[in-house]
Amino acid sequence: MNEPEQGSAEAVYISALIGEMMRRVLEDALAELARTRGAAFLEIFVSRELARCADLFRGRPGDTPETTDMLRAWFAMDGGDALRAVVDHASVEAARD
Repeated sequence: MNEPEQGSAEAVYISALIGEMMRRVLEDALAELARTRGAAFLEIFVSRELARCADLFRGRPGDTPETTDMLRAWFAMDGGDALRAVVDHASVEAARD
């Protein structure tokens, strides 16, 4: 089987599918942490991980400093929103059990 070309519809679909699977695994793991360590632990986790979000972003060669700063802020905000949504869902799941 050939690897899909980067940016192709197949590559985007596979990336989205893997992202959804990883989100579900993370939700399950966080729900278990909330059950065993308490919901307050999830807040600590979110704070720590959001602080590390900026470290995940890598600027592209040739980007201006302004572009890199803008993309880093966008990455951190969207990443933070996504992480917060996963943690909120995990908290609800843990409270339901």
